[in-house]
Parts: sequence; C-alpha cells; structure tokens
Amino acid sequence: MVRKSFTLIELIFVIVIIGFLASVAVPKFMNLTTHAKKSAVKSVVTSVQTSIDEIHGKWIIDDNFKWTPLNGGSCELNTTTGYPKTLDDGGKDLFKCVLKIPVPACAGKKNGCWEEYDTNKYKYYLSPDKYLTIEYNQTNGVLECIDDGGISKEECKEIIY
Repeated sequence: MVRKSFTLIELIFVIVIIGFLASVAVPKFMNLTTHAKKSAVKSVVTSVQTSIDEIHGKWIIDDNFKWTPLNGGSCELNTTTGYPKTLDDGGKDLFKCVLKIPVPACAGKKNGCWEEYDTNKYKYYLSPDKYLTIEYNQTNGVLECIDDGGISKEECKEIIY
C-alpha cells in the first residue's frame, strides 16, 4: 500500500519545529531598525568629523589655504583655528559645508532624521520622543554629545563613537 499523505503526528511535529525556530529567530530581528538607525547616525557623524579634520589638516599644511565649501553657500573658515565656523548655512540640507551630499533635514517628521535646532547644534531623532543632541565646537573642530532628549551624554557617545 502506497502512502499519499502525512499523518497527523508528522504534521504536528513539523509545526512544533517551525514554532521553535520562529521563537528563536524573532528576537534576533526585533532590534534591526534600532541598530540601523544607530549605524546611520554613526556614519553621518564619522563623515562630518572626517571632513572637518581634512579641512583643518589642509589649513595646517598650507599657509595660504582658501577653503571653498563643497556645496558653495555662505560657509566660512575660522582663521585662527582652521576649522569651519559652521557646518551648514541654515538651509534645508544639513552639513552642507562639509559633505558632498548633504543630509536632508526632518521636514516635519521626527523619526530617523536630523534637525538643526540652534547654530551648530543638531538633533537626531531615534523616535519622535527620543533624540540625541550633538554640538559642533568650532574652536577645536569636535562634535560633542549633550545631555538632552531622553538620551544621556554617555549613551550618545556609545552611539556615535
């Protein structure tokens, strides 16, 4: 006699195995969005800091260095320290003075985006009610975390460095 179907026990066994695999896999994928957002923040901060350091390095090497921002605009160089005075010119794109491809601002949404809220102060929204705050110091050319927005200075440093 030839068997043409699975028995009930075989089907239940397969369902139990699939359920077990799902219970192991689902927690691994639950934090992917959070990790992706943190990686995006780290990527932008690293790119901006690298560009700032490159501008400063050129200023140190060349006494007559004339800085021309990558995307034009009204960006100036601090002539005593060799760092840019600002990272953007207050437009809708952020970090326009130091990046070839500026970062678009939030434009009303408050999730997974950057926003300038004061001169040389930026927020990155991990969620609508939780954001990290970064300040650009034109004297030493460093992006620094600030305690604000539900994320401590230490947690901010863990994300961006």
